This record gives sequence, structure tokens and C-alpha cells, in this order.
Amino acid sequence: MTRTGDLLALAAAAGVIAGAAWLAAAADAGQRYEAGLVLGLVAGLSVALLRRFTRLPLGRRRPYTFALPLPAPDWRVPLPDPHGDPEALRPHAELRARLLSDAAALGGALRHSCALEPGLREELTAYATTASIQAGNCVLHPAGDGPLGPDPAYDTAYALGELVAAVEFSRIGLRALEALVTGRPPVADPPCYFNPLHERGQARAVLAGTALAGAAEEVAVCHGCAREPAPLLVPSAAGPVPYHESDAVDPRWRLLGYGAVVADSGAAMIAAAQDGFRAPPRSRGSRADGAEKLGAKVSR
Repeated sequence: MTRTGDLLALAAAAGVIAGAAWLAAAADAGQRYEAGLVLGLVAGLSVALLRRFTRLPLGRRRPYTFALPLPAPDWRVPLPDPHGDPEALRPHAELRARLLSDAAALGGALRHSCALEPGLREELTAYATTASIQAGNCVLHPAGDGPLGPDPAYDTAYALGELVAAVEFSRIGLRALEALVTGRPPVADPPCYFNPLHERGQARAVLAGTALAGAAEEVAVCHGCAREPAPLLVPSAAGPVPYHESDAVDPRWRLLGYGAVVADSGAAMIAAAQDGFRAPPRSRGSRADGAEKLGAKVSR
């Protein structure tokens, strides 16, 4: 109905209700109960018809709104190198994990309403939930609480590796929620293999001299590391080493390059988180079994 029609309908309904109220007031004492019932039925029917055939906001629910913490960080931007100090990275990781946790309910709300194919909606909702849980878990580990403590270097490297994982899982989860909100399927957006805190891995590099069983030859790297690799260094008993050479970093994240080895939208990292696998710890300060120093050449 038009705005004028809405107003005319409202006036007519008001007249009917007023007439019913006048009749109820004029009824005899013995008939007032029945007159009150009639008045209630007339008023309820009038409101129901107005809600059905007009655009008047009669008792209509306001749409749900989802507010994120302010100011919300730009979760896509690269982060500063912590230079082996987990506490330098912790505020960034905790802020992003908290942002994803606050927004995770949005995935469940949009699961049945967004324009994406149902199977993809369910998958993205599961991504957001798993990523939120894992990001929250990863920020819980203090630097002195590694799995092989009390080796300070090992524990610090372990904590740093977990915080990097929290940052990457937050990105995976927020990217899944963004796809649910916009209705556009997510595209592969892997991190930089050498340093997941750099810009996203839009270039490709071929790893040379690795004996890791099943390791991919080509990985995603940022444009800076494509020119000259600048790996994320973590502490060890022998001095700083690239994270992918440290046994202290969880092998689930290290062997995947935090998602850079498999160019997908986070499926490999989500599967690793759900698997919960942790390889048996090796001697402190040693590198991964069979791993050698990695060289890289750019694939153009």
C-alpha cells in the first residue's frame, strides 16, 4: 500500500476500535465482560490486518545488528617483526583473536540466510568457529610454558610460533566471515612462507635443498621475500634460526608454512587444527627431521 493508503487504513482501524470501545462502555453491567472480549478481538484483528497489509511499524522487530569492538584493527595488514620476542607480538595476536571471537556468532546467524551455496555456507561457518577456537588457544601460552620447559630459548620460540598461528587463524576466520557477509566465495590468500607476518603471499618461490618428505617445491611468498627472503627468526640454543627450522614451533604450523605450502583459503590449517597432531618432541635446538637450510628462487 502507499503511504496515504497506510494512513487511511490506520484511521479506519482506529474508528472501528473506538466504536467497539464505545459500545463496550455503553453495555449493561451484565454484558460488559462479553463486550470487553469483543473489543479485544476487534483491536487484535485490526492490528493484525494493519501489519499484514500496510508498512506501518506496529510491533515489528528491529533487525539484528552485529557490532564489533571499536576501534577494530585492519586484520589484513602486515605486522611488525617481533625480533624473537613473543611479548612484542602478543598484543596484536590477542586483539585479532578477540575480534574474531566477538564476530564468530555472525557466522551462525548468516549460515541460513546468505547467498552462497549451502555446502559452502556450512564450510565457512565451520572455518570461522574452528579458527576462533584455535586462535584463542594459541594466545594462552606464555613464553615460559613451552612443552619442553624450562629451556628459555625453546619456550620462547614455541610461544612465538603459537602467537603467529593465532594471527593467521584470525585472518582465516575473519576471511570466512567476510565471505558470508558479502555472499562472495573466498579466494586463496596464503601467507608468506618465509615470514607469515609479512604481506600476503602473492608471489611464488621454489624451495631448494629440502629433504622433507612430501614437501611442496613451490610455496607462496610476499613480493619482498621473492626478491630477498627475510625469514621469521625464533630463538634457539645455537642462536636465532628461521621458524621452519625450529623444533620448538608446532609442526602442524611449521610444515605447512602457516598455510603457504598449500595455496587454499585456509582449509589445510583448519584441518591441521582439527587433527590436533603434535609430533614427538626432539632434542632442544635441533632442526626438523631431514630438514636442511632452504634456499629460494623466484618463480616468475
